[in-house]
Amino acid sequence: MVTQLEHHQQERPCPDPVERTKSLICALNFISRNLPVPPDVYDTVSSIYYGEQEADDDVVHDDGGSDEGPVPEKASPVGSTISCGSDLMSDFENALSKQRLKSMTGFGLTELRENRYQSHIQHRLKELEELPSSRGEELQTKCLLELYGLKLAELQSKVRSDVSSEYWLRMTCAFPEKQLFDWGMMRLRRPLYGVGDAFATEADDHFRKKRDAERLSRLEEEARNQIETRKRKFFAEILNAVREFQVSIQASIKRRKQRNDGVQAWHGRQRQRATRAEKLRFQALKADDQEAYMRLVKESKNERLTTLLEETNKLLVNLGAAVQRQKDSKHVDGIEPLKDSEDDLLDLDASENGTPRDLHPEEDDIIDSDHNDDSGDLLEGQRQYNSAIHSIEEKVTEQPTLLQGGELRAYQLEGLQWMLSLFNNNLNGILADEMGLGKTIQTIALIAYLLENKGVTGPHVIVAPKAVLPNWINEFSTWAPSIAAVVYDGRPDERKAMREEFFSERGRFNVLITHYDLIMRDRQYLKKVQWIYMIVDEGHRLKNHECALAKTISGYQIQRRLLLTGTPIQNSLQELWSLLNFLLPTIFNSVENFEEWFNAPFKDRGQVALTDEEQLLIIRRLHHVIRPFILRRKKDEVEKYLPGKSQVILKCDMSAWQKVYYQQVTDVGRVGLDTGTGKSKSLQNLSMQLRKCCNHPYLFVGEYNMWRKEEIIRASGKFELLDRLLPKLRRSGHRVLLFSQMTRLMDILEIYLKLNDFKFLRLDGSTKTEERGTLLKQFNAPDSPYFMFLLSTRAGGLGLNLQTADTVIIFG
Repeated sequence: MVTQLEHHQQERPCPDPVERTKSLICALNFISRNLPVPPDVYDTVSSIYYGEQEADDDVVHDDGGSDEGPVPEKASPVGSTISCGSDLMSDFENALSKQRLKSMTGFGLTELRENRYQSHIQHRLKELEELPSSRGEELQTKCLLELYGLKLAELQSKVRSDVSSEYWLRMTCAFPEKQLFDWGMMRLRRPLYGVGDAFATEADDHFRKKRDAERLSRLEEEARNQIETRKRKFFAEILNAVREFQVSIQASIKRRKQRNDGVQAWHGRQRQRATRAEKLRFQALKADDQEAYMRLVKESKNERLTTLLEETNKLLVNLGAAVQRQKDSKHVDGIEPLKDSEDDLLDLDASENGTPRDLHPEEDDIIDSDHNDDSGDLLEGQRQYNSAIHSIEEKVTEQPTLLQGGELRAYQLEGLQWMLSLFNNNLNGILADEMGLGKTIQTIALIAYLLENKGVTGPHVIVAPKAVLPNWINEFSTWAPSIAAVVYDGRPDERKAMREEFFSERGRFNVLITHYDLIMRDRQYLKKVQWIYMIVDEGHRLKNHECALAKTISGYQIQRRLLLTGTPIQNSLQELWSLLNFLLPTIFNSVENFEEWFNAPFKDRGQVALTDEEQLLIIRRLHHVIRPFILRRKKDEVEKYLPGKSQVILKCDMSAWQKVYYQQVTDVGRVGLDTGTGKSKSLQNLSMQLRKCCNHPYLFVGEYNMWRKEEIIRASGKFELLDRLLPKLRRSGHRVLLFSQMTRLMDILEIYLKLNDFKFLRLDGSTKTEERGTLLKQFNAPDSPYFMFLLSTRAGGLGLNLQTADTVIIFG
């Protein structure tokens, strides 16, 4: 028997503990299912028990062991037959009890595995931290990434656990109404009892400890809640006491508030009354109602406004005296005024309340003689100032005989009479009629009247933009051909020859016409001449007193000044001073003194800056100062029977080519020139480039064949609309002026007009001065064949007489 056991033990090597445990579990599975145990599993389970028994005890049978049958039967089973179930279970239990002595719990295995895992991590962290920095950069980066990853392993595990728990809660509690009566969701999950009794016991201990901890936590929470309840009750009692105290003092606060509200309401009503009065004063000031404004100022008792009115009143009195002194100095030039007008002036000065008849219907110089209210005192300076202007009058009932080009209209005769009144009173003026009312004709009529009735032959100088010089010569030749008008323009040698010819004693001329550049460039020659009249056309450039033209004109020897402009006067002190400096240069000679005149009354007070009402008041008073020197009429006032002007805005879509360029400019600021080569063109000033896209894509190309009729029309939406519009205008007998700001676009328009056989003329900045008059004559001729006139807005937008056209197109 011993020999057999030893032989059996030698044949079967001692299996690994893990393998033996697996064999026990496998045998348990077969037995629980009531299935036969395979022979190899049975041998392994049996060897666990018998192997331990043989190692611990030396069992030797002395009696006849050959009769004992069970030993060899257990040692070597035959085939797949097994012994009795009770013996097998007893052997299994014995083997399990022996195996359990050397086994570990599940928590122990988990803890062991976790410790081993942490030790590996710590070892790796130590290796990475001690890694030298002399390794390659790529390896160093990888090691740093691994080091940071290992340090964040614990945090990552916690995050995963939280996410998993949240996911479980979300999935488990997705339908709480269905799980409310599910007992399986409420009872504690207990492990099944069976083979792992030790594991179940340990789990029960864990759950019991957890329940105890929850109970203790619940008790602590209840204790804290009781403490919190007592605190809240205590604080509630304190708050009730505070509320009672607040209620006790609210009555006195309410009484004080009612009293304060009454005081504030009274002050608010006072402010509203003052604001309403200020608005009424402002409206009266905007409406230029001086009488109503003076009455409102007296009612409001505003000290600053009263002081300002008194100071401006004194200023107007002084200005009236200064204007009178300037008028008295007129005798030095040898031009005698009318005697009856001087008598009228003496009678006017003798009467304190008398006012001269104003020539212009818009002037507020007609004042009643029975001023009994106190507001008349504040207007006394205005009346005295107005009495000094246009005191010498001369009636003009018919136009001069030197004017042969036509008859003046009634309003033009009034303008001539007004300018003649300025001349007789030794004053300067501004003719500010609206564009198209004939300021040029009225000026020529003044020169002709002075030559015919006053014997004033000149010389006069007319300063105008270079583009309108041909128009002046054309108007002189048309209306007053007997007046010697000379254009001073050309190259330096030509101008030198003109000076030698006309500025000598033999040379005689009445009017010299030149432009802004030459009046500044040749000032050393021109300012030697004693000019009777300097007439500045399009004189809105003089509204800036710092411009070179204004500074240059101030150095000329001039007896009278006349400014022609179509731009009305704005509410700007600087602009008003510039105009006053042009009209009365001896009085308004310093802009600093001009500002000090109105700030001086408030220098001794804290607030020196003027309010909006005070500034508007000063501007209105200055308007009254400058109004006698300005004559402005509008077309709807003097020409009520002129046909109306209709303005139509035509909108069109861009072509596909234009859309592509527009998108390229807005996206990348470049345009593709040739798709075959991939060339592109970088652009600056994107707003201008977008305007070019809207006008025509030919503006971006360089060397390109533009002489293709169909393409030049289809490439631009504006040209397509123009191609439909122009034939209809020509068939209906219209004549067109087309303005453009781009000369290159005018080149493309010129190609289009030539392709469609439209007769046209062109005038831009490159057109010479002598050619401009010829172009105007050709277009304005009675039987002119030209259908269109191409004009640049800069060169053709000022002072050109193109009244034979009836349609204007603004093209980009």
